[in-house]
Amino acid sequence: ISDTNYSMVTEFIFLGLSNSQEFQILLLVLFFIFYVGIVFGNLLIVITVASDSHLHSPMYFLLANLSLIDLCLSSVTAPKMIADFFSKRKVISFKGCLAQIFLVHFFGGSELVILIAMAFDRYVAICKPLRYTTIMCDNVCFGIVTAAWGTGFIHSNTSTSSLLNEPMDGANDSVVSEFVLIGLSNSWEMHLFLFWFFSVFYMGIILGNLFIVFTVIIDSHLHTPMYFLLANLSLLDLGLASTTVPKMISDLFTDCNTISFPKCMIQIFFIHVMGGVEMVLLIAMAYDRYTAICKPLHYLTIMSPKMCVSFVLAAWIVGIIHAVSQFVFVINLPFCGPNEVNSFYCDFPRVMNLACVDTYKLEFVIIANSGFISMATFFSLIISYIFILVTVWKRSSRDLSKAFVTLSAHIT
Repeated sequence: ISDTNYSMVTEFIFLGLSNSQEFQILLLVLFFIFYVGIVFGNLLIVITVASDSHLHSPMYFLLANLSLIDLCLSSVTAPKMIADFFSKRKVISFKGCLAQIFLVHFFGGSELVILIAMAFDRYVAICKPLRYTTIMCDNVCFGIVTAAWGTGFIHSNTSTSSLLNEPMDGANDSVVSEFVLIGLSNSWEMHLFLFWFFSVFYMGIILGNLFIVFTVIIDSHLHTPMYFLLANLSLLDLGLASTTVPKMISDLFTDCNTISFPKCMIQIFFIHVMGGVEMVLLIAMAYDRYTAICKPLHYLTIMSPKMCVSFVLAAWIVGIIHAVSQFVFVINLPFCGPNEVNSFYCDFPRVMNLACVDTYKLEFVIIANSGFISMATFFSLIISYIFILVTVWKRSSRDLSKAFVTLSAHIT
């Protein structure tokens, strides 16, 4: 990590709306009442829709999500602005500023997609009333909201990613500022080849996974637990690839192989969150196949929609806990050089090797954490598939080969 003097801005100053004390008091009261009205108004809509069964329809479901986004969007900026009216020093840290920018664009992008979805909902209700309940079913509504949040995240990530590495003029300060990603090759010809190769590869990942997701959402015949979990797995694959590949492609194109310390930490965090979620989803998919083959009469009862949603929520909770339990050990490590990461993306082992302290115990904890969840996933898959193959073998040896071919792809 760069240990030379680096001119870095650590905070920004808000000029505000006025320097007049009387006018600031007026604005304080005005914006405080305005924000309280936003909070209570949107919460009232969300709670009313959630508690009243008569409002459990696509239109009100989308309206509740829009209210939730409006509440979050206002909470990103309004509380800070109100707090600044009480303080003479209206400053915000660099990280706080970037977080605010990210969330503003995240919720803003999500809100735009929700508005489009609400327009589509009204179009279907008025122009195709007989097919309304079929088109705007629960799975479609859930898929629309998921797509809205995903679009908001992608929009915000692309908007703020370049800003993280922009230099800010300020006072001289010796800081840990960035890593250098060594990458795959120093040859320009190889860079060009890898740029096109990974660009095509990444586009294939995007289009392939989006195709799976939209096909599952649109085709009512695929509204089953297996395809629901498959669509979530495709979203995770898309998110996991988007965490590392765009940066690698950008580095190959610009020959700028640096990544800021905060962005490196964010990359590590999301890699392990989505990696942990994906492993739990693989276990859920194995359990789904086990139930379908070994307990076919109880399949619809066991793998109910609530159970499927619970699997996905549990997967995200496990993924976040897995990532946070490792991330807290690394975020506060001192780094003083060297700053070269022998890879094209950031990950715990490579970054921890650059720390100025002995990280043997931390590496052991992280390896044990990752090893435990990986081995637990692997053995869960193996055990479930042993039960499946034994069950199929008892029924028909001919079906055994078919089951083995199908399950081997999942295991690998």
